[in-house]
Amino acid sequence: MMACTGCALLCEDVEVQDGEVRHACRIGTAHILNRQQIDPMVDQKVVDIDDAIRHAAAMLADAERPMFLGFGNSITETQSSGVRLAEKICAGIDPCSVHTGLINEIVHSRVRTCTLPEVRDHADVIMFWGADPMNTHPRLLSGYAYYPRGKNRQHGWEEDRTAIAIDVRRSHTASICKSFHKIIPGRDTEFIDGLILALRNKVPKTVYDSKKVLKLAGTLKKAEFGVIFAGSEMLGSVPCDAIIRLMDELNEFSDFRILSLYHQYNLRSIAAATNTDTAVSCERPGGCDPTRLREADCLLCVGFDLANSLPQARDIDASIIVIDPNETLTSGYADVVIPCASGGVDLAGTAMRMDGAEIDLPCIMKNGQTDALTRMSDLNIMDRLLEAV
Repeated sequence: MMACTGCALLCEDVEVQDGEVRHACRIGTAHILNRQQIDPMVDQKVVDIDDAIRHAAAMLADAERPMFLGFGNSITETQSSGVRLAEKICAGIDPCSVHTGLINEIVHSRVRTCTLPEVRDHADVIMFWGADPMNTHPRLLSGYAYYPRGKNRQHGWEEDRTAIAIDVRRSHTASICKSFHKIIPGRDTEFIDGLILALRNKVPKTVYDSKKVLKLAGTLKKAEFGVIFAGSEMLGSVPCDAIIRLMDELNEFSDFRILSLYHQYNLRSIAAATNTDTAVSCERPGGCDPTRLREADCLLCVGFDLANSLPQARDIDASIIVIDPNETLTSGYADVVIPCASGGVDLAGTAMRMDGAEIDLPCIMKNGQTDALTRMSDLNIMDRLLEAV
């Protein structure tokens, strides 16, 4: 059995035999079987990988305001080496995710959370807020959140669980939920304020249907063990203090927990390593800030496609280094491109699941297999950069 790094669930029951992937979802299967291999490049010209690493080291050594982006798709060992490199050259590290703010609140115990097995065993009310796990985390519903029988939920979704979707559009996940609440884009906080009033048995004065909000509040107050899965749509528009207020109010009436539902398989680890108490953290966690990026003179993108996340990226006047297993929009114009092994696929290591559990990542594709790729690990690359600068 292997662990799949296709998303932050890190499913540990995956098998690969004779080029066939078993038990993985469509995202995991595509991730594991991806045999794309890019070339090391300097100024968009193919070079030897040693030359690419030397050029990258020289750029980092000469940079006055370097910044590292990503690391959410890297093993924990690579992240640790990256933090040491950032400290050595006084670089900031930004995971570039709207989820980092909530992860830090969870790590510092400002909001209550739980493990995925606890969701399976105890949760009777599950809210998917700005999240569509049927398309982003296909095995979440079947493995933990909705369909399975658990210790205290022996009847599963038929009788023991109530699923609620809150989103700007009716998603595939909403189609299996008992109720759906449509959010006006950018007005999640107003919905939260109305829900808090409803939990206090007050009629919310809001643009949303007061009767539906009151009915939702009644369902939440009856929950024995409630869980909110917070997706990017929610965290991209709701400040953490509003989430904390909602969680505090919910826990006045029942037992509610929250989990951040992100895609990068090891985002929680790098978010914890670069929280606001560390020297390498950025001041305002939560997504790519174009203003902050324009202040940098050298950007190191590790397993992160800047151009895909930020359309204005090509206007940023900074040298760019890309370390990635795959060709990306950013690698198409970066100053230096260094290909690396894919964590958990052709590189062993450790990672932290979305609920904080430490997971060992064996190497799925052994070098002896015909479809295995020979690629330098991003840990080795990071160590060589650390030695060279």
